[in-house]
Amino acid sequence: MKTSRHHIMRATAAAVALLSFGLAAGHARASVPPSEPIPATDASTPPVDGALPEMVQSWTLTPGGSADGDQAGSRPNLAYQVDPGTVIEDTVIVYNLGNVPMRFRIYATDAFNNDDGEFDLLPGEDVPVDVGSWVTLAQQDMVLPPGKQAVVPITITVPVDATPGDHVGAIVASNVAVSDNGDGQVVNVDRRTGTRMYIQVGGPLIRELAVTDLQTTYDGTANPLSGTADVTFRVENRGNVRLGGTPIVQVSGPLGIAKRAVTLPPLTELLPGQDVTLTAKLDDVPALLLAFTTVRIEPVEDAEVGGVETAIGKDRTLALPVGVLLLLAALLLAWMARRAYRRHRAHDRVAVAPQPSAEARPELEPQHQ
Repeated sequence: MKTSRHHIMRATAAAVALLSFGLAAGHARASVPPSEPIPATDASTPPVDGALPEMVQSWTLTPGGSADGDQAGSRPNLAYQVDPGTVIEDTVIVYNLGNVPMRFRIYATDAFNNDDGEFDLLPGEDVPVDVGSWVTLAQQDMVLPPGKQAVVPITITVPVDATPGDHVGAIVASNVAVSDNGDGQVVNVDRRTGTRMYIQVGGPLIRELAVTDLQTTYDGTANPLSGTADVTFRVENRGNVRLGGTPIVQVSGPLGIAKRAVTLPPLTELLPGQDVTLTAKLDDVPALLLAFTTVRIEPVEDAEVGGVETAIGKDRTLALPVGVLLLLAALLLAWMARRAYRRHRAHDRVAVAPQPSAEARPELEPQHQ
């Protein structure tokens, strides 16, 4: 089942949480803006002219890159292909890049896709039930002086009954600070960054995307050539590996005439069992009585994925030429009104026609047999 949607912004007293994952370039690196709540107990830059130095709070967590884990490596994330029951020993490194000491909570958690289809993590207080629960950390709480780093050994124990396919989560370095929410209320802000964790468990791998709940709404205008089609659909990952794809939405009239199409931003990483609802708006769609919608999800080319078929969904809806119908209705009403008027006039003429008087009527002579 799909993980319920969670907002990352939470608070412990009117909760707010900020998740900052800079994973597109490889390492999970977050540069957090200065926040007033944490006082600088030790600043690396001496005061100038009596002024306090600007407080810089910045940190990162990366996979260890060597056997003893004391150097950062080139790994963009923690990724493994293992069999059920495997035990993995590895390290992560936490760096304090700021100029004040910082306290961190280090923990593992599960990932999901949020409402926008983006990679997201469970809130810090939620207990993981998948890959996040497989991880044991040698240290979970620490205080790092400015400019220092700490190597944290991790052990990942894959259950013997783990299901085949991708299990996705992250290892996170979290720092809690006190902040003003702008309304004079003090809240705890959970700021976190980390590295993604991908564990693919051996067994049959299923690669399947599906388009469901496809609906099209046609909005006609006075101009029968400039209607609008609003398309809503859901993309589901029915497989057990993470997949990506590019949604292409097409609307046309009967026999494919007057085709209109739009390509939506790619879904870079839809996790197993997850789905996302997308919308598309197509302009200048002619009103040709019927509109036929086709949605295709073209798989992202990936040598490691392979074998993913294009997911297709179809729908049709009425595309009535409103302007033409209104004109025809007006002409019909005018014709009916004219016909009723003419019938009324004819009836009035019959009603007022002069009747011959009794004196003017000719008398008929009796007929004798």
